[in-house]
Amino acid sequence: VFTFVVGTPDPVFRRGDCNQDGGFDIADAVTVLDTLFAGGDPFECADACDGNDDGSVDIADPILLLGVLFQGSSPVPAPGSGPGCGSDPTADALDCAVEPICP
Repeated sequence: VFTFVVGTPDPVFRRGDCNQDGGFDIADAVTVLDTLFAGGDPFECADACDGNDDGSVDIADPILLLGVLFQGSSPVPAPGSGPGCGSDPTADALDCAVEPICP
């Protein structure tokens, strides 16, 4: 007897690439701020916007992203903002509505 379980694979993404353009720069922090405070478009990949990987997207995330970019703060949590994508090592309710660009 064989049992096959078919499920949805964990989405892969680049943490910090909130605007889903394949890079990690100031535009990503601006995207978070725009959505949170100026009625911008919903996040295409909320997991990518959760810069500190605490399971929610809030003001702490763009602050962390800007710190990484301009103050040499510790890198963002896994899967990181470097080249390539990975899955989220922590369980939360955030997901990706579209498939991210993974260089």
